[in-house]
Amino acid sequence: MARRITIPVRSFGSEVGEPTVPELAEWLKGKKGEEADLTTYRLERSLDVQEGVTMPAAGGLFYGERWREAFLGMADAVLVSEPGIDPSAVAEDARAVRARRKEAWFSLPAPHMLGFRDGYLGDEEEFFETIATAYARLAREMRDMGVQGHILIADAAETIELEVLAGRKILFFPRNPETFDLELLLEYQSDLILPAKEIGRAEDLMERFRVRRLVLLDPEAEDLAAAAAFADPEMLDVGGYCKDGCPDYWKGLVDRAFIPR
Repeated sequence: MARRITIPVRSFGSEVGEPTVPELAEWLKGKKGEEADLTTYRLERSLDVQEGVTMPAAGGLFYGERWREAFLGMADAVLVSEPGIDPSAVAEDARAVRARRKEAWFSLPAPHMLGFRDGYLGDEEEFFETIATAYARLAREMRDMGVQGHILIADAAETIELEVLAGRKILFFPRNPETFDLELLLEYQSDLILPAKEIGRAEDLMERFRVRRLVLLDPEAEDLAAAAAFADPEMLDVGGYCKDGCPDYWKGLVDRAFIPR
């Protein structure tokens, strides 16, 4: 058999729909004496489907609701008093996820995706920096519980968010890389994330920016072979983000994550 190079698979999140009442009731039977709610259920299900994934990520856009609840001083998503955070619920999520998969990251919306508005500070730049700083504090609370890092799902590259948050432990995931300002993102982040069909953009971006890892979303084996023509296989990852219903998505991704030789 020809030798092949296996490529690591990393998750950027896995969305989970609303469970049926019987499904939730059955799940709750195993949670007696534990703090558990619908978000806990969805976190667990998002993680459980990621069998074989090298770097799993619990959560997705749905996890933004938990983070909204952690922000103090808000009323209907408007800051109306002194800002603060209550990390107790996200810390409990961190404990639960780490007990399930100690290598797991968390996936959630970037700050601009939560729809927060200012009704208190009176300065837009200060407001955005305040929200981003609170994100950093919540992320730190979860990492202190053993969480590996955070994926921030983003629709836009926002300079203040990138300045405050981008780093090895917080990775921005452009939900629509075709329309996202990747050049701005790569000024702050060394991971280039592209759909496999956009691989033609990778070589130019890698020449102009310091790219540590190239992550191809939903590739076939031939896409990975094409990337290996200009990038060291050791800097390649396969990326995935399951948007809706994931019974076979992650298995298929893992099965295709190799460069044939």
